Amino acid sequence: MLFFFRSKQEPTSRTYDVTGSSGFSALPLKANQKISDDQEFQWTVGLVKDFAAIFAAMFLSAIGYGILMAMIALKLEANVKNEILMSISTATQIGAGVIFSRFLPSMGRKAGMINSIYFGSILSAVCSLALYWYLGYFFWLAMVFCIGTSFFICGVTRGTIMIDLAPTHIRAMVISFGTMLVAIGNSLGPVILKVFQTSDSFASFALASGFFLASITPLERLRKVDAAVREEKSIGVWRYIKNSPKIMLAAFSTSFAMSSSSAFLIIYGIKIGMPKDEASLLLSVLLFGTVFYIPAGYLANILNRRFMMMSATVLSFFCAFALFAEQDSTKIPILLFLLFGCLACVKLPAVVLINEKYKPTQRLAVNSAFTRFSLIGNICGLFATGALMKTFGPQGLWISIMAILSFFLLFCFINYSKKFLKKEFKRQDFSIFNKHQNEQLSDV
Repeated sequence: MLFFFRSKQEPTSRTYDVTGSSGFSALPLKANQKISDDQEFQWTVGLVKDFAAIFAAMFLSAIGYGILMAMIALKLEANVKNEILMSISTATQIGAGVIFSRFLPSMGRKAGMINSIYFGSILSAVCSLALYWYLGYFFWLAMVFCIGTSFFICGVTRGTIMIDLAPTHIRAMVISFGTMLVAIGNSLGPVILKVFQTSDSFASFALASGFFLASITPLERLRKVDAAVREEKSIGVWRYIKNSPKIMLAAFSTSFAMSSSSAFLIIYGIKIGMPKDEASLLLSVLLFGTVFYIPAGYLANILNRRFMMMSATVLSFFCAFALFAEQDSTKIPILLFLLFGCLACVKLPAVVLINEKYKPTQRLAVNSAFTRFSLIGNICGLFATGALMKTFGPQGLWISIMAILSFFLLFCFINYSKKFLKKEFKRQDFSIFNKHQNEQLSDV
């Protein structure tokens, strides 16, 4: 990782010189003196280049993902006519990440984070080419499972490196910018396919493969600063729930809502009478809400992050309720845009909080666990929303989203009520502004 200890008295921190090369040096400390992350951190040309490298890798990989997801949909439509089998294919891809999340910290510790990304990117590239040939449904599931595993390895590890690079005072902004880059890259994938007009030919799969391989190149710079990951203390997944229940449930709930919207929004549009081309645009409007990540990053720096999560959840609920009650289809796009923005304002502070509560040496492990809860939320959202839409019709989509947001709010209310009765609240806990206090857990 980018921060580790030589001894209890002498921390070793990352420093930069203006030539762009990076190194590690010990910071002199006086007895009992503590140094904040921001005091240790210095902006230099080398650091800017490191940020450019990780952002470029994320962006290139995101374009490859956008291309491949479009091709997977076309391949399934051409060869698998059963909607249930299509859903199983999607669940298999997501489930691969859930399964591998248990092993990622060990892989990062033994191979190093950059080597882990190299392995995942090459696996993505090879499987992208293999998906061109549909050799039966079980072969397809095997390739999709491998693809899901590689996406999880690369996505979580790149995100962890990005967070490690970020100083505390702008960490939320860095995360929001990286998230927006990924969303833009995903949306550019289908656009590139349309420009090159490769349709469902082998060239389309080769394009995706090429972008995955290209995403490796910028990371060569970060080899000098990569270190093998080590957990100071192994933490079971249930310990994360005990230590950070609201944060983990926020990951589950937002992913539940976002995956439900992404998967069923076009179907919803068609069922309420929209033409197919207009229904398809609903998904674009929803995803365009990623522009909210930048103001969300700013707000996460100045507002109490838990207050921000709760407030944004309430706003998300009202957006979903407005969509449920809305009869005028012309108002649906703006409500979708606002819904995605509000959900972004729930998840972003959760990501920042989970990375600040645990030590840097545990960051890959906690991000792996956090992403596992997000992926489980994706899977639950797909199946629960599908069942509710079958029962209640197209409005079942908004019923599903309102239900999960209500559950999250109820859980937070009960959790805070217990703390209030136990007199665990301090006066500063009631502030709506971020006090920039150190919330790192001392017992993990």
